[in-house]
Amino acid sequence: MTPSIAPPVPDDPPDSPPGVPTEGWQGLTDDDATRIVAAIAATHAEATRTAYAHAWRQWVRWCAGRGFVELPGEPAAICAYLTERADQGVSVATLDLACAAIGHQHRRHGLPDPLDHDMVRQVRRGLRRLLGTAPRRSARPLNIDDLRQIITSIDRTTPRGVRDTAVILLGFAGALRRSELAALTLADLEAKPAGLLVYLRRSKTDPERRGQVVGIAHGQHALTDPIAALGEWLAVRGTAPGPVFTSLRPGVQGLQPISGSAVSKVVKDRAAAAGLSAERITAHSLRAGHATSAALAGVSIERIAAQTRHRRIDVLIERYIRPAQALQTTSSRDLGL
Repeated sequence: MTPSIAPPVPDDPPDSPPGVPTEGWQGLTDDDATRIVAAIAATHAEATRTAYAHAWRQWVRWCAGRGFVELPGEPAAICAYLTERADQGVSVATLDLACAAIGHQHRRHGLPDPLDHDMVRQVRRGLRRLLGTAPRRSARPLNIDDLRQIITSIDRTTPRGVRDTAVILLGFAGALRRSELAALTLADLEAKPAGLLVYLRRSKTDPERRGQVVGIAHGQHALTDPIAALGEWLAVRGTAPGPVFTSLRPGVQGLQPISGSAVSKVVKDRAAAAGLSAERITAHSLRAGHATSAALAGVSIERIAAQTRHRRIDVLIERYIRPAQALQTTSSRDLGL
C-alpha cells in the first residue's frame, strides 16, 4: 500500500480538548471558555487521560516511522499497526487501549471514527481469537500469614515504618485501591465505637464523585490491627489538615501526599524485605488479598462486593472468589488418587 502524505496534525494531548475557542463566541467570555474546556477534560478520569495520551503517542510515532498520517488515520494503516503490535506480543487489552485512544482523538477533532470500518472490526475480532482475551496473571493476593510476616519485619520505631504499616493494614482491611489510599485526607476519616468510617470522595467505580463509604473494624490482634496502626501513624504525622499518608522524602516541605505508585512501592518493597517473592506483589495485592481471604473465611459474596465496591459481581467471582476456592472445591480430592 502506498502511504498517504498530508500536512502533519499537531499532537494534541487528550486532556486538552480542541475546538473550544477562548474568543469569538458571542456572549461568552474567556472564563466561560476556560470552564467549558475544564468540564470537557473531566469527562475521563486522570488515569484514563494519561493512558490515552501514552497510547496516542505510540500510534503517532509508528505513523511517523512508516510514513502514514495519524489523523485522520486510514483503516488499513490501523490494521497494520494492530497486527504488528500483536506480533510484538502485546495483549488484547493493550490493543483495545490503542483503539480507544485513536478513536477518541478522531472524535475530538470531529472526524469519522476509523474503528467503525468493517476491515478494522474484522481484524480486531481475529486478533481476539488468535491472542485470546484471558487476562494475564494479575497481582498475587496477600493472605493473613503474608501480612503478619510483612508487618513483623517492619521496624515500627521509625516514622517510615509506622507509616508503611498503616498503609498496608488499612489497604488490606478496607480493600482499598492505591489511588484511594493516596487520596485520603484527615477529613475523610470518622472514628466510631465499632471501628472506622472512611469516606472516599472519588474512586474508580465512582467517577462522578457521589462518594462512597468504607467501614473498617477493629483488629483482633495487636500486630495487625488496622485502626491501631493508623492511630500510631497519625500520632507521628500530627493533626494538621491534609493528606493522611504523607511523603517522607528528604527535602519535601509540608504535608505532601504520597502517590499511588509510592503506595505500590511500599507494598512491594516491604514484601521483599520480609522474604516474600515480590515479583507479582503490588498495591493491588492488598485489595485482592482482602477479597480472597474473606471468601476463604466464608464471607458471603454480597458482603465482599459491598466492601470492594465491585460493580460487577461476575468480575469479583472470576478474578478473586473462584481462584481462592479452587483447592477447596476441586473434585479431584474425591477421586481416590
